[in-house]
Amino acid sequence: MNDVFIAALMIAGALLILIASIGLLRFKDLYSRIHAATKATSLGILLLLIGVIIYFKVLDITLKSILIVVFIYITSPLAAHSIAKSFRDSSDETDTEK
Repeated sequence: MNDVFIAALMIAGALLILIASIGLLRFKDLYSRIHAATKATSLGILLLLIGVIIYFKVLDITLKSILIVVFIYITSPLAAHSIAKSFRDSSDETDTEK
């Protein structure tokens, strides 16, 4: 039963990351792409690492996984904000459409 739960977490995380990458290709403007890249990917990585923690049950791997999640959840919004602000501040806003 534990393996089924771990597999479900891994599949859900991988699907969220896949959906985020499809969103990067499908969305037209930069702000929508940033939203897709940061939100779904962060949750996907969280689900994958929860599966890793449950599978291995080792303190070292648990601590590293928690640090990875904290790092992702701190840096992802900051990077998205910096990219959006630099795009907004630039005078060339015609790059939003391909």
